[in-house]
Amino acid sequence: MMEITAKDKLFLAFALPAALAAGYWYFWRVDAAKDLASLESTHAALVQVEDYPMEKRRAETALADAQAALEAEKSLPRPESKVEASKEAGFAERERAVLDVFTASGLVVMRSEKVVPATEKDGARHMAEAIADATAWQDGWKAECRRYVLDGTYPAVKRALDAFAARKMAVIPSRAEMRENGNARWTLEVWL
Repeated sequence: MMEITAKDKLFLAFALPAALAAGYWYFWRVDAAKDLASLESTHAALVQVEDYPMEKRRAETALADAQAALEAEKSLPRPESKVEASKEAGFAERERAVLDVFTASGLVVMRSEKVVPATEKDGARHMAEAIADATAWQDGWKAECRRYVLDGTYPAVKRALDAFAARKMAVIPSRAEMRENGNARWTLEVWL
């Protein structure tokens, strides 16, 4: 059998209560203090009993104003659509229309390739998908970005972009770049 010495008794007399006090402080007191601080901040944010009727009227007035503004906005005529698209038009038809505009504008298409955007949060992608939703295109349709390498002059590129707008095509040009190679070589990224 093990003998309990005075040193062991002294250790138990001080260490055990200190460990219990530390455990109380760490495990229960800290959480209780956080809960108390949270309740105090919530209480401070509440409206005083004396101010309640005035605050309620202020909130009701703001709600009535917001509802009136909503009704006024609903009564306005819908803006004229700047895009026209056919629900039956597939990707190939939309790309053919884009290529026809390039050709009619005097641009020579050298190459076309699919572009994978650097981020999924591309603003042009979301705009193209919003256009697809608004014009009731095919279900499950996702915007696709194409990069076209074109030979032509600046006025020809401007004519192509103007033709997209004039024909109300559901096309979003997102990037244009020109490099000189004896002839103007353009790189145009288009969402369709």
